[in-house]
Amino acid sequence: MRFDAMITLSALCALGCAGPSATPPTDPAAERAAVERAITTWFDSGVGTSDTARIRRGLTPTAAILEDSVWFDPAGFIEFVHTTVPGIVGGPFTIRYALSDWRTTVQGDVAWTSLRNRAELTPAKGPPMPLDWRETAVLTKVNGAWLIDRYHSAPVR
Repeated sequence: MRFDAMITLSALCALGCAGPSATPPTDPAAERAAVERAITTWFDSGVGTSDTARIRRGLTPTAAILEDSVWFDPAGFIEFVHTTVPGIVGGPFTIRYALSDWRTTVQGDVAWTSLRNRAELTPAKGPPMPLDWRETAVLTKVNGAWLIDRYHSAPVR
């Protein structure tokens, strides 16, 4: 066997025996879209409907949320959405979010993004109220799912 053929065969054997890499290559655009979809889904299916189980599923256990200068852990944030907001607006409400102006970066199992969050909150009694925030988030990938670990929301005044 020629020496160069033996080297090639040895290299191929070594690569084949190495097994799969720890982190398979990912498509950066697909990962950014997955991060943005995770946040959008969290708002539309969780926060927007006061679905406490969906809100909790979108957060890491150690999540911290800074909402208009108040820190919340997951349980505190869920209480805020489920109890405090209806109290502020005088009862049940519907809310529709429009998220835009994404600036998302993904590095491995960590992602961060900033966005514009415009919403229309409609109380059961009274006119719709436009809302507008600038937000930033840090997410971690856990078992293939992007979860929010830090979230900062500041109203646009």
